[in-house]
Amino acid sequence: MAEPLRIGVFFGSRSVEHEVSVITAQQAMAAMPADRFVPVPVYIAKSGAWYTGDQLLQLERYKDIDRLIAASTRVTMRPDPTSGGELLEVDARRGLLGGSARAVARFDVAMPLVHGSNGEDGTLQGLFELAALPYCGCDVASAAVSMDKRLSRTTLRGAGIPVLDDVMVSRRRWLEHADGVSAELARTPGFPMYVKPRRLGSSIGVARVESEEQLRDALDVAFGYDTSILAEPAQDDSIEINCSVLGWGDDLQVSVCEQPVSSGTLSYADKYLSGAKGKGGAKAPAGGMKSSQRLIPAPIPESLTRRIQDTALQSFRAIGAAGVSRVDFLVSPARDSFVVNELNTLPGSLSFYLWEASGMRFDALMTRLIDMALARHHEQQATTSSIDTWLLTGRPA
Repeated sequence: MAEPLRIGVFFGSRSVEHEVSVITAQQAMAAMPADRFVPVPVYIAKSGAWYTGDQLLQLERYKDIDRLIAASTRVTMRPDPTSGGELLEVDARRGLLGGSARAVARFDVAMPLVHGSNGEDGTLQGLFELAALPYCGCDVASAAVSMDKRLSRTTLRGAGIPVLDDVMVSRRRWLEHADGVSAELARTPGFPMYVKPRRLGSSIGVARVESEEQLRDALDVAFGYDTSILAEPAQDDSIEINCSVLGWGDDLQVSVCEQPVSSGTLSYADKYLSGAKGKGGAKAPAGGMKSSQRLIPAPIPESLTRRIQDTALQSFRAIGAAGVSRVDFLVSPARDSFVVNELNTLPGSLSFYLWEASGMRFDALMTRLIDMALARHHEQQATTSSIDTWLLTGRPA
């Protein structure tokens, strides 16, 4: 019987969504079939330092993060194709330990589960590309595009997919011309509107705005999280409908649809601190909206469901996504119309609850993501990335 594959699960990092990432990673590692995979946790602290160790598999240990870090091994990896997925021990005083760094762990496949900045935005994916290692989810370009709400909407609009109009404002312009910016946004998109950071998730920095006074406060908050923001018209006659897409290339499938049920915008706490019964009856973070806050399948006509699912597939293809993504829609049942609000690629949403409702268990979803990463890597290795010439010698190729 083949040895289980070691899956390097990267989570945490220098991101305002740090704690969400910890929750996602714990859920994913617990769901991996033990006969096929061994999770190798790589916790990236808020300082940016990397740590590994079996104690990082225990969610309870994160309640005392300083003690957890002290009990873990600080590591790094080489960003080149000779790295072999090795995690090298780091001495805090001397850098890499000794003259030749000691490998304390290694992984065969990387699973980047960092939410938000320095992970979901393509940065970790770039590291794995440099190291020539297979990894789950989107490549550098599609991760970066999906994380940037303006770029993703521009891409979808170019593909003929309906999206919301928005107005983008830079932090510098706000600081230099606050009165002018407020007046412009009051006209377009006008009140009520939503203000949100351009590159962030988990509802952090998002606010509904109904007056100029609220607008100034919302902009101050949003600009604390990003160098530019988007303002978009509120869609008060719309409901939210989401579905997930899984696959790579032409081999794609789409999940059932869900309707989140809530009053107003769900906050960070609504989404991630609500609590849910875990294994053994222990209360654990929900890692998403509570099951009581969503209707699955969504109570909408079947014809509308099919159109939404088809558009989700088109959106996934348009940004060149891979792995699993949730596509969020704003739907107006009265007008029988919808727009794509945003895409949440790995790890923005593992969407395991949608796939369980579609007949695929969480462990099967993890297996599919890892197998897909290996297949994509195998195909990439057949792609020419350099040629055996050296033009600086002066000899013709």
